Amino acid sequence: MNDLIHYDIIADIHGRFDKLSALMESMGYQNDGGSFVPPAGHKALFLGDLIDPKPGHFLPGGVLATLRAVKAMCDRGDALCLMGNHELNAIYFHTADPNGRSSDPDRNWLRYRGSKNRAMHQGTLDDFENYDDPQSEWHQVWIPWMKALPFFLDLGSLRAVHATWHPEMIARLAGRSFDDEDFFLACSGKHTPEGEALEILLKGVEVPLPPPHTIKDHTGEIRKNFRARWWEAVSREHPCCDLVFPPSEQIKSWPVAEEALPMFQPYDSEAPPVFFGHYFKPADSPLAPERHNVACLDHSAAKDGPLVAYRWKGEASIKPEHYIINS
Repeated sequence: MNDLIHYDIIADIHGRFDKLSALMESMGYQNDGGSFVPPAGHKALFLGDLIDPKPGHFLPGGVLATLRAVKAMCDRGDALCLMGNHELNAIYFHTADPNGRSSDPDRNWLRYRGSKNRAMHQGTLDDFENYDDPQSEWHQVWIPWMKALPFFLDLGSLRAVHATWHPEMIARLAGRSFDDEDFFLACSGKHTPEGEALEILLKGVEVPLPPPHTIKDHTGEIRKNFRARWWEAVSREHPCCDLVFPPSEQIKSWPVAEEALPMFQPYDSEAPPVFFGHYFKPADSPLAPERHNVACLDHSAAKDGPLVAYRWKGEASIKPEHYIINS
């Protein structure tokens, strides 16, 4: 890695091009009419989830503008971009199941096109009205581009992933790509070794709640598991309330399920700083890392929160003063 490069790390835009434009201006990037040119010595690093605005927060044209800006920056060498779980979901939503024989046409895709999955993806569909046309920009440009995005990045003194840095799952996926059709199809199932690995890297470690407890997530869905502080060293003595991320008053001091303990692969305190998004921290969360070398940059920009960047200049310990928000 070129130590002179300063990485401006940005998570979870979700089609809010207005917030992206303001953030890039705050960091001294120049708008060239369609993308952003960094200051000398800087490069952007996008952590995935460029697409899929949250219901009620759709910005017309925002997904398309975000994709075009980020791709143009990547093509010029001014940015790197990771795959997020929303890009992963979109790829499979728009790929026909080669074995699909259901009488329900919504089931003949590698991602079920039911009402829940469609609602999650609707803000993107609204920007690409001819999304099922194989000759459309969506299929000719954006599906191939998203399929080529890396699942994680290890830049030596800096690491990045959409949701979870998990050494076992990273080793399982190292050197693999969606160019391999067998691998691509294997990743479409959650219960294959490949699918399990991608689920953890892009969607997080999800710990089962002890029965009969459930929680309601930020979308209002009832869940039987919770997103965890995957970087922690966990023992049987840790209650669920100490491990949920972001913190939640819904989670009480219940014991962690025995089968959940192997899910955790604690992040070494001497390891390079790792940045991720995905977790939808409350909008008023402090602009500070979760630990000196672990930082989630998703502050709910998809709804009412700020779009947050971290300006990394080579430091081994993450500094609160290097956080920047859209203004």
